[in-house]
Amino acid sequence: MAWTSIEALVADCREAAAGSDPVAGVQGVLADAVADPVRVADALPAFDGDEMTLAEELGFSVFLVRQDPDTAGPPHDHRMTAVIAMVDGVEIHRHFTRDGETIAAAGESRIGPGETLALDPDAVHAIANPEPSASVGIHVYLGDLAATGRTLWDLDTGVAMAFTADRYNRLVTPFR
Repeated sequence: MAWTSIEALVADCREAAAGSDPVAGVQGVLADAVADPVRVADALPAFDGDEMTLAEELGFSVFLVRQDPDTAGPPHDHRMTAVIAMVDGVEIHRHFTRDGETIAAAGESRIGPGETLALDPDAVHAIANPEPSASVGIHVYLGDLAATGRTLWDLDTGVAMAFTADRYNRLVTPFR
């Protein structure tokens, strides 16, 4: 599907998420849609803050996510598959392994405009933006993100805690 509108993209992702291979289906829809990331960026709705909900229902959630320039978010999990497509800027995904409530660094992936990344349901990651301008990505979750109990980690203390937006925002640091 070439980009036509955000509504069509959400509908196509919803259909792919209900298919026989939801991860590959959603990743394919997103890859096709952001093949021309400038066109997509120009057509996205304006939004304030770090995210905008495009769809949130049983088994399926879609958000536009903005990462401020020169920032790094804390490690967190989703407890469901996430598929991400970059529209503008860069997201560095720092990956972690989990051993009970503790985590350890396990590498990173960098995605830019027109690229996608799929994260397994048990993945722990942190998003960073090393660039001088904000990044924008489309994040599709194969579950109801708001209704799922998630975990967040403080990298300085190693403490695991229940995920809340306020805690997440308090743990955002300058990129390093």
